[in-house]
Formats: sequence, structure tokens, C-alpha cells
Amino acid sequence: MKKVIHLIPFDGIGGVESAARTMAGLVSYDINFEILYIFRKQNRRVNYISSLSILRIFTSLYKLYIAKPDLIIVSLWRSCIVAILFKLLRPKSKIVLFLHYPHHYHLIDKALTTIVSLMCISIWADSKDTLNSRIPSFPLSKSHVISFVARRLKPLQNRNLKPNFIFWGRLHEQKSISRAIEIFADIQSQYQQATYTIIGPDGGELSHLQKQVKELGIEYAVNFTGPQDLKSIKEFSNNASFYLQTSRLEGMAMSVVEAMQLGLLPVVTPVGEIKNYCEHLKNSILVTENKSAVSSVIRLIENKYLYEEMKNKAIEKWKDYEIYSESVLRASRIVLNLSN
Repeated sequence: MKKVIHLIPFDGIGGVESAARTMAGLVSYDINFEILYIFRKQNRRVNYISSLSILRIFTSLYKLYIAKPDLIIVSLWRSCIVAILFKLLRPKSKIVLFLHYPHHYHLIDKALTTIVSLMCISIWADSKDTLNSRIPSFPLSKSHVISFVARRLKPLQNRNLKPNFIFWGRLHEQKSISRAIEIFADIQSQYQQATYTIIGPDGGELSHLQKQVKELGIEYAVNFTGPQDLKSIKEFSNNASFYLQTSRLEGMAMSVVEAMQLGLLPVVTPVGEIKNYCEHLKNSILVTENKSAVSSVIRLIENKYLYEEMKNKAIEKWKDYEIYSESVLRASRIVLNLSN
């Protein structure tokens, strides 16, 4: 049996970590899969300094050395530091670079990712967009797109069409939630009963968003719930009809996929891989300009049959789709030369 270790910086609640956790407890006849976190918790205030802790880095390096994995999967730039050191220590070790965003975050990310790309045996990505954008020179024959459909979700049942919206994810500037609130405010001005439930931990934007909501006079219509588990997200979603997300940057956008599976119609910006699976006025509303997006949403609120048709197409998009754990195991077996 081969040992595969997925190296991740933090035990957080982002898309990378959430998808990885679906591998926990997975039983495979040929692969023993483990997750190794460099840091147990992510504290936003000391995040950058703590990420360069020599003690944490060398502790993770020691754990890898003792574990002697047959394959190391490396996600996010902080993990690249450990991977580079381990490769220097054990030159014959097999490393996979796992990319999750279509753009580098900063120069350190670019530098470390480029170095690991020269050391790795394969590159994985959460989407074709990410794969083509980050390391375009890497051979496609040694690359794999990993499904970021984390799990199969059943559509929510017996829900009436309402002008209610929901979002879940980190409250970070990348998500551009302020724009989503602007769109919601325009809709809410015509439907006083409309609501927008915003789920997720503060990534630096919460106070700004709360101030924006207050200035718009819609505090009673917008609910910031903080982070919630999947069960609670489903419960909140029972009262919603639309998933509203206006990100500036995304990879696969796992939350959008989850929303579609649950039967929430996406109102989203066509960034990252979203533009390849969300089709405007077919299974979603693509936001390119706020005014036209608002008009499209209002049209659906007033046309139940058209809404149902588009919602069903959103659900159908992910029916019988390969999920994350299946995709990771398949790609691992290819890299390790194991027969399926």
C-alpha cells in the first residue's frame, strides 16, 4: 500500500481545506491517504508572521521524513517551503504541486510555486483555467484537473420562489461582497421582504460590509451569520432561491457548485472556472454589469416557470459528476503507476 500525504498550511475552513477533509476516513485498497497541516489554526492577525515560523516548518519536515510518503501533494505557497526542503533532503521523493487559483497572490507565491513546479512529477489544478494560467509551460501530459465537486448533494425540496439570497465563503476582498450587497440593495428596494444571508468567517471585510449595509439602510434584510457547517448552510438555504456571489477572483468556486446542486440559482461573476459551467440565462445569471443583473433577477422572480427551468438545469449540471475524493485517488494512482 502506498502512502500519500497532502501538505496544507492551515486547518482552516476554505475551499482547499474543506475539499481535503472529504478524504478523511476514506478506505482504499492501495492508498493510505493523510493530511498534514503545518499550522493547526489560522489566526488572521498573526497569519503572515506565524507562517514563517522556523519551528513549525522544521516540525513538518521532520514528520514527513519519519512518515516516508510515496507521494506528497503540496497546496498553497506556505506548503511549498516545506516541500522544497524535503526534496533537497530526499531528492528521489515524488511531489505533486496542487494549484487552486488562476493567478499568483504575490511575488513570494509566484517564486515558491515556480520552484516547486521544477521539482514536481505532476501538477494538479482545480480547473482548466487555473492549469492554463499559472504554469503554462508545464507538460499537459503530466497535468491533471481535479474535480472540486467536494461531495454529492441532494437538491432541497418543497421550496417556494422568494426574492431571498444567500452566500457562503470567506468575507475577503477577493469575494467582492460589497458589490453583491449593492446588487441586493437594488432588488430589495423593489421587494421589501427580500433577504440576503451571508455566511462565513471574517477575512478582513466584515466591519466594512456591516457599515455598508447600515449606510444603505438594509440592516434588517441582511444577516451576517458567521461560519456555519454544511448542515446549517442547508437549513439557511431552505429559505433562499438565489446564490449571490460577485467574486473578482476564483478557481473552481466550490460553493457555487454546492449551491447549484442544492437547487439555488447562481447570480455570479464569470471569473475562473465559473464561466465554463455557468451559462447566462440557462442555468445561472452572469453578472457583468449590475443593472442588467438586477433586471435579470427581477424577471425570474416574476416568472416562476422560467426560474424552475433554469434551476433544474443548474441541478442537472452536476448529476453523476466525479467528486473530489474519486478524482484525487485516480490522479494519485496515475502518478504512482498503480493500476485502477
